[in-house]
Amino acid sequence: MNRMNLLILLDRLNQLIESAPEIPFTGKSLVDTEAALDLIDKLRNAIPEEVKRAEWLTSEKDRVLQEGQSEAERIVAQAEQYVAKMISESEIIKQAQAQAQEIIEEARRRSAEMEKEAGAYADAVLNNLEKQLEKTLLVVRKGREELQDSQQSA
Repeated sequence: MNRMNLLILLDRLNQLIESAPEIPFTGKSLVDTEAALDLIDKLRNAIPEEVKRAEWLTSEKDRVLQEGQSEAERIVAQAEQYVAKMISESEIIKQAQAQAQEIIEEARRRSAEMEKEAGAYADAVLNNLEKQLEKTLLVVRKGREELQDSQQSA
């Protein structure tokens, strides 16, 4: 179940509560318990999908970080090969060492930058998901409280 289905279920629960007939002079409403509990069960089943999405995002972050690390290692290996080639050419040894060092530093900088960006992206996505889950949980709790209040007053 995706985020849209989760929101649809919450909208249905909200509609069920809002459309419930009011008990005069009490400010309370009569909610169809079976329908409300059915929606709550569906919401519970939908939340694990959101958790799976969070796990996927975490693994995706790890994959992006691994790709960045692999790319950095590839660049460093290329730089080392380049250095070895330059050393074999005696007239440009110093120039080759300087260029190799620049390439290595650039590779390290790019690797660190890629890791930082991947981490920031994953953190932002997980933060957004956490906020959505918190909102969902608050709506569910409020619905349950209202349901319990209406059951107690009935």
